[in-house]
Amino acid sequence: MTDFGRSGSGEPGPAARIGGLFLGGLRIIAALLLLVMMAVTFVDVIGRYVFSSPLPGAFELTEVLLGLIIFVGLPLVTLRQEHVTVDLLTSRAPNVLRRLLLRLAQALTAGVLAMLAWRLGIIARDLSAYGDATVFLRIPLGPVAGVMAFLAAAGSFCALTILLRRQ
Repeated sequence: MTDFGRSGSGEPGPAARIGGLFLGGLRIIAALLLLVMMAVTFVDVIGRYVFSSPLPGAFELTEVLLGLIIFVGLPLVTLRQEHVTVDLLTSRAPNVLRRLLLRLAQALTAGVLAMLAWRLGIIARDLSAYGDATVFLRIPLGPVAGVMAFLAAAGSFCALTILLRRQ
């Protein structure tokens, strides 16, 4: 996995240590969110088919959790360069062209994630101002969109870090 930087002695620098802690925290958060979503789904299915009483608000909670899991994974997938790719044409291209296309893809990823973060930030502000929340559980949507904006920005930063490191 790519790290954020090393000092001159080859040891991880402060940025690498902070980046490693951040990414480790994201992995734990993703695992916990997935565990909670799995438990909610399990309880909802058992309640629905065994007791004829589904878990109230399970659908809303699952929607919010799924959105958060996707955005928590963005910086992790971006830094590890594990986005879905199709190389039907590039596998036969010369190495120079492949490297150029890889840099272009990294730049586009950074740009798209930055734009997504910007727009989600605006949406988070608006949702918070209006006090929008889910219908049944009243989960406030502004903070959820704000977290998603931050994570999209982190993904953009990861893509930019990889792009600048390859020069």
